Amino acid sequence: MSELADVAIVDVIEPLFCGDKPRPGPVTGSDHLRRAAFSSVPGNALRSACALGDIDCIPPTTPYGQTLIDLRPRLVRHLDQDSQWLASDPIRARLIREAGAHSLIAIPLTVAGAVLGLCVLFRRAGSEPFEECDLYDAIRLARQAALNLDIARRQIKEHARARLMSAPLLKEEPPSLSALEASHGHIPAGSGAGWWFDVIPLSSARVGLVVGRADGIGVQGAVGAGQARTVITTLATLDLPPDELLARLDDVAIRPFRQHPHALRGAGPSCLYVVYDPIAGRCVSARAGNPGLMIGRPDGSVSVPRFAVRSPIGGDEQRFETAEFELPSGSTLALCGGSTAAPLPTPEGLTERLREALPASSPDLPRVVAHTLGDLPPNRQPALLLTRVRAMEADRVATLTLPPERAAVPAARAWAGRQLAEWMLEDFADSTALVVSELVTNAILYSDGPVGMRMIRDEHALICEVSDTSSSEPHRRCPAETDESGRGLAIVTQLTQRQGTHHTVSGKTVWTEQSLDAQGREARTSPCAP
Repeated sequence: MSELADVAIVDVIEPLFCGDKPRPGPVTGSDHLRRAAFSSVPGNALRSACALGDIDCIPPTTPYGQTLIDLRPRLVRHLDQDSQWLASDPIRARLIREAGAHSLIAIPLTVAGAVLGLCVLFRRAGSEPFEECDLYDAIRLARQAALNLDIARRQIKEHARARLMSAPLLKEEPPSLSALEASHGHIPAGSGAGWWFDVIPLSSARVGLVVGRADGIGVQGAVGAGQARTVITTLATLDLPPDELLARLDDVAIRPFRQHPHALRGAGPSCLYVVYDPIAGRCVSARAGNPGLMIGRPDGSVSVPRFAVRSPIGGDEQRFETAEFELPSGSTLALCGGSTAAPLPTPEGLTERLREALPASSPDLPRVVAHTLGDLPPNRQPALLLTRVRAMEADRVATLTLPPERAAVPAARAWAGRQLAEWMLEDFADSTALVVSELVTNAILYSDGPVGMRMIRDEHALICEVSDTSSSEPHRRCPAETDESGRGLAIVTQLTQRQGTHHTVSGKTVWTEQSLDAQGREARTSPCAP
């Protein structure tokens, strides 16, 4: 540019900075332009007169204004310092005087008939005036600059949409769960919208932890992350093991390509899914792609479980494998994603950072994140979900095995009542007796093996579980007024806040939750309610 002009200035239509597409047609004197770029030959101290970010309107009586109206380039070979139009544009008149400019070119920056901005070139004392050949060179450069501006505008719009779409994925507070003392997530700045993490409450006081990244950037990444998160959350409510959950997610991802074999197939999301059981003190996990898992134990040791190498979701035909491990209460789980723009530090490097952070920063997880990431640039920071787990005390869990006999129903009710009295939850005695009666009766009617009962006194809920050897799942009916049966599950639904079925190797477990919070108690309704 220095060979073409001594001073170059680019002013851009104000809406462009928000990613908005300018309207077709000329720019009027009321439209605001913002100073976007300035360059001059060395020794030309004009930045005070050309401050970036300045906003003003261009009077239509100047060569600049006329260029923006008729969208035709202007060549003013000889500038007259006494020209009347300079008085109507004091800002640029000052620039011309300070620069000692004696020749100018003004070119509109347009794309598809819409004005994006204005490029103005000056030559000052010591340089020859602009000629027609210089105008042609300037027009060629201005066309390329306009295309680049339009690309930048589209990217601004894309990033704005992506932030809007991904905000619900990142700003939610993790739920308050008995299995977790604290949790803290981190998405690297400027990494795009494809990252997400999640903390999912499951049955039996268990919790699912997810960190993942969808392929693509901007809106594409945000949409992919939202879709993957929705599918994983839905599958998690079915209490699927981690490897089976990823297998079903993989099936959803490749189904379109089975229907259309010639469609182009890209990389799917990478994710790590971990299920923590606070009663057993164990974790079960599986992964697709390259997310990692680190475990910081209360004694300060840090370990990295081994996972089989697997492609991201939607890759080649593959079987996902699980990794199981014991987890002492007070341990920290660090689910670690990858990097979008540059390779991550080695796993050993991240492990060492985490090993240093845990003893120094416990129990403040945000400080653990800050210490672990250290001075890594944003494009080399991993996405992190840190959670400190807490085991369930033994006196909060009670179990009972019943024979498959009708006489077991009153015995189950009596046992549940004694357990509630021990936990000082007598207010739940009547509702729990009805729940236990219905679940145990169904288990005896539709299975031929022993019936197991478990009650869990969670911080936030009273959990009742009944297990049997049948794999058939109970279904709620809508009985007619003349029917003498079929209302049991409807009553259970009224008395509890959450219900579900968890299939096991030997049969199934039907579970219910009654909220112990004040709001949950008020929500409980009478079984006689209409």
